[in-house]
Amino acid sequence: MRNYNLEELKLSKWQFGLTVLFIILLFISLTLTYNQILKFQNKEPLYNKKTSNTVLKFYRVAGFIIALGFLLIDLIDREIKKENNINTKTAELQIYAGILTVISTIIVLYVAFIGNGFTDIENPE
Repeated sequence: MRNYNLEELKLSKWQFGLTVLFIILLFISLTLTYNQILKFQNKEPLYNKKTSNTVLKFYRVAGFIIALGFLLIDLIDREIKKENNINTKTAELQIYAGILTVISTIIVLYVAFIGNGFTDIENPE
């Protein structure tokens, strides 16, 4: 049996790191959105089309990796709780939410790559 507190501490550190990466992605999302606003206002955008496409693809891949990371953390958390005879109901719910998040990131990742990263209005969130 693993030490519950030590294992939860490790998982919390991983969650912290993924959250920091997510915050960085939010700033990237802001730049992509601002880039779209500039285009609609017929002003000089932050990124040209090729760079915007590359940034969007990077953003989507990173979002997918973060979603997978959180799902993995939830799966490990459930196993630790099982080993320590702790109720896993909330862990199961988090896993279901994580699966849905991964599915949604796969969809937006697919759209970013099949549409060369562009839609009529880029949706960076």
